[in-house]
Amino acid sequence: MYWRWSSFPFRFLLPWKTALARIGDTLAPLALLSVGMQLRFDGLRANRRLIGIGLAYKLLLCPAIVLGVLRAFGGGLDMVNHVSLIEASMPPMIGAGIVATQAGLAPQLIAALIGIGIPAGMLTAILWDQVFRWTFA
Repeated sequence: MYWRWSSFPFRFLLPWKTALARIGDTLAPLALLSVGMQLRFDGLRANRRLIGIGLAYKLLLCPAIVLGVLRAFGGGLDMVNHVSLIEASMPPMIGAGIVATQAGLAPQLIAALIGIGIPAGMLTAILWDQVFRWTFA
């Protein structure tokens, strides 16, 4: 009848848990929609240098550093190393983008970084997966 998180001090009736879970399920789509609505394709040209630098850092340089550290310290073909590299190659975070946008930190640039970074990150994650397998095979 009751539902309890191990680290959460409150107890909820099961119907409340279901209702709160349904409301929480809307968070990711609303976050993506809010950033997507700010994406302006005419602003891409004005910010192309900064977008290139930001995405190159996040999608190429960070995973390369992680791969170098794994290689330097004798990492192998195990799940922890693999997940570390794939996580390093993930695109910019939507949550951080929302916080930065609300703080007034170049909303067009942030929306472009996330809007371009998510599809590009899907491709670079596959690339880094293959590089990882090739490096440690």
